[in-house]
Amino acid sequence: MTATRGCDSMLQRLGLDRLTYVVYMQLIAGRRREADELAAHLGVPADEVRTALERLAELELLRPTGEDVGELVDPRLALKTLLLRRMSGIEDRLREFEEDRAAVTALIDRYAEARPGGLEPGFAYVNGRAAVTDRLSELSDAADTEWLALLPDGPPSASWLEPLQEAHRKVVARGVASRAVTTDSVRGDTRLALRAVWEAEPDCQVRTLPSLPVHLLLVDRRLALLPTDPRDPWHKVVQISVPGVVEALTCLFERSWEDAVPLDSSGPGLDEHGLSPREKELLRLMARGLNDEAIRRRLGVSLRTVRRIVAELCVRLKAASRFEAGYQAAKRGWI
Repeated sequence: MTATRGCDSMLQRLGLDRLTYVVYMQLIAGRRREADELAAHLGVPADEVRTALERLAELELLRPTGEDVGELVDPRLALKTLLLRRMSGIEDRLREFEEDRAAVTALIDRYAEARPGGLEPGFAYVNGRAAVTDRLSELSDAADTEWLALLPDGPPSASWLEPLQEAHRKVVARGVASRAVTTDSVRGDTRLALRAVWEAEPDCQVRTLPSLPVHLLLVDRRLALLPTDPRDPWHKVVQISVPGVVEALTCLFERSWEDAVPLDSSGPGLDEHGLSPREKELLRLMARGLNDEAIRRRLGVSLRTVRRIVAELCVRLKAASRFEAGYQAAKRGWI
């Protein structure tokens, strides 16, 4: 009985109202061939049964043939297609939510900028690349014991590479312990000047992961810098000195550090399914509904690379779309 109720709820979420669902179950069982016969059996007007049949045709569960009822589409194919269509709708809603979140954040930022005295103690905004660069320099001078960083987005852009390198050099030169976690994409970038700095300085420890959620800088475990916009991380940041928040962000760094692989190692290999860590992480992010741009930032690669990997995975999974690829990957236990 519980399994039946669960099936009822699932089909209703896919767009079948109660009567349409009952009519569909009658057709699956093959018990009725005419609309009038269905109506008499169910005790409802024939017009309502025909409306339910039209709804089944709209959902592509029933194929009109000119006959009274039509031909039932194989549920193994039709319901799977309906489920994939629902997955597409979920991704659209997640994209809309991300757009709404960005708009709300922008409004909150404007409110805080207009009322600088209204910002909670322990939080301070730093606006503009020049101001952020100056703050990095100030913090590198002030650091006493530890300089920790999460650096997603792959190879840093020229706009902030130089100030970050300079701050890093000052910290290491003063004997401050430095650790950083960046994305695996850095391993294949021979042009990255920052990587050369890391490799030349044994006191600076660097590890990599397939993806990272945010940019983050922690100084002496007493304050943190976070970007307000992950798409432009060093244009505007918030400096946080609230102990509870800093401790939580430090835990995020330490968990990332534990899971990461040292930069001077050969890096992780393929898993039992022949997936690289990057491919597996991309499938996981796709299953969570992230769009290509968000995945690109997490993995630290270009949009072209994301789309190439998605296409290759679709071929391996024999999937016609990214939604079907996610379904097949989960079904095979790849993620």
